[in-house]
Amino acid sequence: MPLSRFFSIGFFSLCLPLTAHAAVLDSLYQVQMPPQPDAEQSAQLSSALDVMLERLAGDSLDAEAPTLAKVLAEPSSVTRQISALQDDGSMQVDFDPLLLRDALTQAQVPMLGRNRPGLLVWAVQRDELGADFMAPGSEMGQALRTAARFRGVALMQPLSDLQDRASISEDDVLDGDVEVLKAASERYASEGILALDVYHDAGGDWQLEWAFWLNDRTLEGKESSSDPAQLADGLMRALALEVHSQYAVGAQAGGNAAGWTLQISGINSVGAFADLQRSLQQLSSQHQPSLVSISGDQVVFAIDFPGDQSQLERMLMLDQRLIRTEAPAPAPVEPDDALPVEGEGVTEQPEAQVGAAAPANTLYYRWR
Repeated sequence: MPLSRFFSIGFFSLCLPLTAHAAVLDSLYQVQMPPQPDAEQSAQLSSALDVMLERLAGDSLDAEAPTLAKVLAEPSSVTRQISALQDDGSMQVDFDPLLLRDALTQAQVPMLGRNRPGLLVWAVQRDELGADFMAPGSEMGQALRTAARFRGVALMQPLSDLQDRASISEDDVLDGDVEVLKAASERYASEGILALDVYHDAGGDWQLEWAFWLNDRTLEGKESSSDPAQLADGLMRALALEVHSQYAVGAQAGGNAAGWTLQISGINSVGAFADLQRSLQQLSSQHQPSLVSISGDQVVFAIDFPGDQSQLERMLMLDQRLIRTEAPAPAPVEPDDALPVEGEGVTEQPEAQVGAAAPANTLYYRWR
C-alpha cells in the first residue's frame, strides 16, 4: 500500500501533552478487562494475566518454562487486588510489578517497563462528504483511546492549534508526504509517528489503513471489521509489539549486566534530582541505579544494565529532559615543583599532566 491518505489533528483525551517528558505509564500494571457477561472470574483473571504479560514481554513467551507455567496456572499469585466481577462482565485486576518481573527475569525474557516511547497519531476520516480530520469524540477516536490504554501504548495527540494547521493541510495528509509529516511532528516529544486513514466500505464495515514510523523502521497495514473496538485493538496490539521489539531489555536470571556510569549536569534542585532518579529507576527491572557522587549541579549514578549501549541510549532518550553531551575535556593537573636536572645546575619544568580519565562505559547528559 502506498504511504498515502492519513492523519488527524487532535483526538484523544488519553494522550500526552506537548510538554510531556518520559512517557511513563503509571497504570501499566492495572488491567481493565472489557465486559464479558458470560465469563467466570477465573477465566477473566487468566485473560487479564495474558494481557499483562504481553504488555511486559511481547508475544513470544514460552508457556512451558517452569516459572511462567506456575504463574499461568495461578494468576492470583502475582496479583495485588482483584475487583469483583461486575454485572456487565468487566473486571479490574491490579498486578504486582515485583512478582511479575521476578518471574520473567527467571525465565530470561526481555522486558519493557513503564517507560514507553510516545507515539504521535495523525488521522483523517473519510466519508461520502469528503475527508476531514478526525473529531475528538468520534466513535473510532474513543475506540483507539481505550485500546491504547489496554495494550500499554503511550499514544499522543497533536494540539490542533494554528501552528499544526499551518504545518499540515488536508492535501499534505492525503498526499502522504512523510517529510512534511515528520516536520510537523518535530514540536512534540514523541519517538514514533502513526498515520491513519479511517473510512467505511460499501458494506458499512470499518476500514483502517495505517503506517507507523519508529526510529529506522516503517510498518504498514490495513484492517477491516464491523466492530471499531476490535479494529482499534488489533492496531494498538501491532504497535505495542513493535515497540517491544525495539525497546525491550534482555533479562538474565544470573543477574549479569554491564556496569555503566551516568554523569548528569544541570541538577539544581531537589525536585530535579527526584525526577531524574525516578526516570533512571525505569531503565532496568533487575538493577536499580546507585548514587555515586554529587558535586554542584552534577550527579553521577552507577547502574548495571543488561542491554548494550545502543539499548541504554535509546531508553535514556525516552526522557526528553535528558540531553546527550560530549565528555568534558580532562582538567590538567598542576606540575610538581621544579626538579633539578643532574649535572646542569638548571631546573626542568615537567609538562602538565592530564587528569585521570573517566571510568569506562561512561555516558554524559544534561538535564533540562
